[in-house]
Amino acid sequence: MSGTADPLRRRVYAILEREDPDDRVARAVYRIIVAVIVINVVTAILYTDRKLSWLFPADFRVIEAVSLIVFGVEYVARLWACVESPHYRGMSPWRARMRYVVTPAALIDLIALVPFFVVHVAGTDMRALAMLRLLRFLKLARYSPGLSSLVEAIRAERHGLVACFVVLCGGIVIAASAMYAAEGAVQPDKFGSIPEAMWWAVATITTVGYGDVVPVTSIGQIIGGFTMIAGILMLALPVGIFATAFIEVIRRRAFVVTWGMVARLPAFSTLDAATLADIVPKLRAKAVEAGEIVVPRGQVPRAIFFVVSGKVSIDHRGEITELAHGEHFGEVHARNLDQIDARVRAIEATQLLVLAGDDIDAVSAASPELAARLAGVSTFTVV
Repeated sequence: MSGTADPLRRRVYAILEREDPDDRVARAVYRIIVAVIVINVVTAILYTDRKLSWLFPADFRVIEAVSLIVFGVEYVARLWACVESPHYRGMSPWRARMRYVVTPAALIDLIALVPFFVVHVAGTDMRALAMLRLLRFLKLARYSPGLSSLVEAIRAERHGLVACFVVLCGGIVIAASAMYAAEGAVQPDKFGSIPEAMWWAVATITTVGYGDVVPVTSIGQIIGGFTMIAGILMLALPVGIFATAFIEVIRRRAFVVTWGMVARLPAFSTLDAATLADIVPKLRAKAVEAGEIVVPRGQVPRAIFFVVSGKVSIDHRGEITELAHGEHFGEVHARNLDQIDARVRAIEATQLLVLAGDDIDAVSAASPELAARLAGVSTFTVV
């Protein structure tokens, strides 16, 4: 098991992972860390200016020292509290922490501490040090929902994007080979080999066209024209795939659905990590403003709504019921939904997770324990 329950550790984990969007402490910690990251990146850029580094050496040292304290405390706190993550549910604290330290996010947090020790222990070239400090920018990926959505879009379409990259590489090789055959004898210094011709092929296919290497023969110019057109088509394909995936992620996520958010809902709190991994992708986020109708009267869908934050009011046949964080409502069974005289309205700004339609069946099949809980969800009765 993941160790004895520790309220303080649980609280630290909730703050660092921003499990509750309305938690003021979590919001303040988030803003402080993001501010320190941004200041670090700006400082790393300014430090490369010899004049500034000579005029303000003490200021740069103070910023570096404060950054070390903030990033160090954050790293240690995350390492201590990671035991509370649903990813490591069922593991011993030692094993959970060993798993955590090799995750990309933990490695980036560790890299953020490297520049300080490189300067004070090993010593290094200032240009290399500036690059190490700029790596702290990667920490923003953890704190930016937009970047998280970007990564999710890439992961979702990775097979298509890899295929596009293979096609692009093939196009570069074909264009370079054709130009080598057409221009190799005329411009041996520029197209004397296929590797040399690849520079022209890359610049042309990517539509950059530096102009430092150009074909002079008629056949070479024809090949160049076809390469330009092919390049536009090749680049448009991955852009279209990625843009579609990114828009879908943004549309699906009115807010970011995290493991922590799902795991602390009572309905999912006792499920293991493998089951949660199946459930999280099927939950759809829905954010509504105060007064907005969540479910119109007479239009109850076959779905279960989980309240993440805020409050909703259910008006069912004149009886008013209010639900808040951790509670859920909906209909599992598809019978007579159009005859249900009920309306659900948000009392305040509310975040919901929605499990709808066939996803209810899929989740129930994956977890008999959850299926037993969901089978009885019937908030409304037929008129």
